[in-house]
Amino acid sequence: MIRTLAVLTLLASAPAALAQETHPRMYLDSGEIAAIKAQVQAGAAPWKAAYDRMISNANAALSQGALSVTFGGKAPSSGNSHDYWTETPYAGTGEGVINLLKDRTDYTAAIALGRAVRNLGLAYAFTGEARYADKAAALLKAWMVNPQTRMNPKFTNGQSRIELCITMPGAFYGADLIWHAPSWSAADRAAVSSWARALGANARSWTGKNNFENWRHVLLASAGVAGEDPSLRQEAFDSWKSFLLGAMAADGRLVHETGRTKSLDYSTYALNAMVQAAEIARHFGVDLYSYRLADGRGMEKTLDYHAPFVTDPSSWSYQQVAPYAGDNSAVYEVAYLWKQKASYLAVINRNRRPMNEGRVMGPTTLTHAFGAYPFDFASIGKSNTVVVSSAVRQ
Repeated sequence: MIRTLAVLTLLASAPAALAQETHPRMYLDSGEIAAIKAQVQAGAAPWKAAYDRMISNANAALSQGALSVTFGGKAPSSGNSHDYWTETPYAGTGEGVINLLKDRTDYTAAIALGRAVRNLGLAYAFTGEARYADKAAALLKAWMVNPQTRMNPKFTNGQSRIELCITMPGAFYGADLIWHAPSWSAADRAAVSSWARALGANARSWTGKNNFENWRHVLLASAGVAGEDPSLRQEAFDSWKSFLLGAMAADGRLVHETGRTKSLDYSTYALNAMVQAAEIARHFGVDLYSYRLADGRGMEKTLDYHAPFVTDPSSWSYQQVAPYAGDNSAVYEVAYLWKQKASYLAVINRNRRPMNEGRVMGPTTLTHAFGAYPFDFASIGKSNTVVVSSAVRQ
């Protein structure tokens, strides 16, 4: 009953256009895509170079074979080959050091699925070419629909929690982008949507106390988009807010990550997820960016805190057993779109464009570089009845 009231409150307070399920809607809407296309067509930097790289990645994904948890690796402890299962990567080596002898077959396949479907979805959104949507739909069908190869939509152990939370949102993003493709059958689209809702519902069965929880928010929110389930999204946004209290120090430091062996990596890993959940929320009229606790803790506080260390990792004073290579820094494109702070731009310049968020969002320089469209909440969703058109050509 509480959850139902929360959803009704959200819909009642949102603009009328936001109260309807429309696609694309996860990290981009049709109006934003059209604005980015205009920059690409004009050959403008930094969008054109980022677009060219995205198309190259999407073309490579056209040759990706079907992916499934049923194709290999050790049998899961459940005995059901449709269950996702991998071994803990740090067993026998210590935190932060991957044990190459551990079976990671399903995780490798899930990474490939998320990246391929996302890249194909973006290519379809920007070109309108059916071949990209067709391939994305085929990959989604093999993983989520086909009775012989589909994954059971559930978390099976502690390791599956983080791995599915950082891989399946990419597939949901791609699904959102090809939603209206004429070649994607209504039956398969409905089956993928049902699968997303089921996985999101299963994510309600657990919570995390570090970046696992930050990424659970991304999974819940993205499953809510692909599953067209407002309650999943609202739960993600509410949990995002409540988690700040115990996860963030007064200065913006993420307290569950600084005691770890690769603390800057893990801190920016959590920050990455925070930004992604906030960006999904923005597309549903919910402002997590500006949300803050009474003492000022919130998104801006933690972005400000981490920016100097991502720019100059040598200044980080907590344990970092391996050199920090800028992992997760691509979300500072999104941060700079929100607020044009010199410290955010310094992160971008240090890590060089075109930037790519490797887990879910992909080419953030293409999709979120400042200048193509305004960062606001008033116009989101209102243009989503527009069909993908006026394709950008190479």
